[in-house]
Amino acid sequence: MRSSRVAGAVVAGTLLLATASCLGSVPSERVEEQPSVSTRARLVPDCPAPPVGGQARSADELNRMMASIDLPAWQSGDIGASARLPDGRIAWIFGDTSRTDAVRPFLVANSMLVTSRRCVSQLRTPDDGPVVPDAAPGVVYWPMSMTQGRYDGQDYLVVLCSRIDRGFGGAFGFTYLGSSAAVFTVEDGEAPQLLVVAELTRDSRDLDQVNWGAAATRDGDWYLVYGTRVTGRAYEPGRELYVARTPVATPAERERWQFWDGWRWQPRVERAAPVLAAEDGVSQTLSVDAIDGEYVAVSKRDGDVADYVYTWSAPHPWGPWTAVKRLRAPAGLDTGRLRYAPLAHPDIRLVSGDLLASISRNTTDLQELRQDPALGRPEFIELAR
Repeated sequence: MRSSRVAGAVVAGTLLLATASCLGSVPSERVEEQPSVSTRARLVPDCPAPPVGGQARSADELNRMMASIDLPAWQSGDIGASARLPDGRIAWIFGDTSRTDAVRPFLVANSMLVTSRRCVSQLRTPDDGPVVPDAAPGVVYWPMSMTQGRYDGQDYLVVLCSRIDRGFGGAFGFTYLGSSAAVFTVEDGEAPQLLVVAELTRDSRDLDQVNWGAAATRDGDWYLVYGTRVTGRAYEPGRELYVARTPVATPAERERWQFWDGWRWQPRVERAAPVLAAEDGVSQTLSVDAIDGEYVAVSKRDGDVADYVYTWSAPHPWGPWTAVKRLRAPAGLDTGRLRYAPLAHPDIRLVSGDLLASISRNTTDLQELRQDPALGRPEFIELAR
């Protein structure tokens, strides 16, 4: 039975559902509470609790873990945004995910893994579909970023997703329609359970709209939500970057939301100004985190078709940004071996003290991916701090 009280509490208590109040009211039929306890997702296999004191490791260790995965409902997946759960486990959310022949369909739009040191569990739904069900026939949710929060005694994971029309429109055969937030409840040692999916921005096929939720992070008493936008101008494959903020204590109060307009924080979304220009700009999906008193963005420079990973650092959420070239990661459009969407994972501490990051990998040959799923798994790297 639909519970408006539960759905309302979730909307009021999570970072990104509050965005709905900022970017336009969400029609009630587009805020949907998800299946009941009788259709709960489960983690397979069971993993022990993580060691006391965290999960310090190296990129090499994580790459070995990634290479060892052989789960029926998870053979490969891109993006791989992460969040540390209150009990110390790490949740990972992926985009397009391939599975073994024992699970149908072969490809779903999203999936989730939960790790406890070297043990990896897959989140499996009763119907073995995507963990965030498709919005409509041909319209899927591709995760962009994920945050963890707590409201009224309950822990949550909030996954910001792109709503994607898998039709044959757009430059790459798909069209971005808007942003949604999927909210999962979290209990110590248990499987995350999808509670609600809410539309943040209404469907639009405008190619130059801001993709809100491309990155998100908590910064002290504030939540920060970043958006990216393609300008459509010639010779600008990168994207502009925008930022909004809302107080942690009152995320659902519309009057408290603020957007950076180039000079100050102010309440009108239409006055938001880019904090990074499209020239030498960022990818559609990136990470921005508050780390050791500064703000650190990780992305390809000039978008995902570029060949180098950069970091940008700034003293404020809006900048001014200083870019540093980090490493070569060829886009692979000429070879069919794709490398894109680098993301930072500051919640996972490394023995070296460096910043953990990942680069999504894939192949344009679906048959090749079936034969060698490792071609579609993220690669972990360490970025010097």
